[in-house]
Formats: sequence, structure tokens, C-alpha cells
Amino acid sequence: MTRKGTSSATSVFTCGDLTLDEAAHAVTRAGQNIELSAKEFAVLNLLIRNKGSVLSREAIENSVWNYDWEGGTNVVDVYMSYLRRKVDAGYDTKLIHTVRGVGWVLREEK
Repeated sequence: MTRKGTSSATSVFTCGDLTLDEAAHAVTRAGQNIELSAKEFAVLNLLIRNKGSVLSREAIENSVWNYDWEGGTNVVDVYMSYLRRKVDAGYDTKLIHTVRGVGWVLREEK
């Protein structure tokens, strides 16, 4: 039997100077390690995998929390606030942006 070649799929995603490594469960920005909780990591992972696309509150809730979860309506807002403090605070270029009335997007502003 022959074996298939190695997969070229990567577990490292980037947006500007932000790097997320799924396999190592590590996040860095400009070479500095960022410590995230499991849910913060899951939300950031979703954002970086969909960078440039606006994700609604419902899309984030359904992807990170399960469908049966009956949480409060501001849980995503709270986690976005946590991520902004950890990922964007202290940097001139902000990566997490709110699209008013729609949701959030991860992108590097030009």
C-alpha cells in the first residue's frame, strides 16, 4: 500500500503581526505571548479563520458555545472586550473591529 503525501494544511494563522497556532494553543502579537482562556482562544480562532469576514453575535455563539446554551445576550460582547484588552491594547494598529449593527471582524486596517 502506498501512503498519501503529507498534508499541507497548517495550524498557524496570521493577521498582521498577530499569530495563532492551533496545535500549540499559542497566540503572539509582535513577538509577545498572549495568554488566553479556552473560550477567548476559541473566539479568536474563529475570527482569525474568518479574517476579513464580519461574524454576527449569533454566528459566534453557535460556533463557540453549543446551540442549546441559554446564555445572556452580552456574553459575546464580554469576550470581545476581553480579547480587545489582550490583543489590541498597547498597539497602534487595532485588529478587532466592530461593524455596528452586524458583528465583529478581524482585519488589519490599511
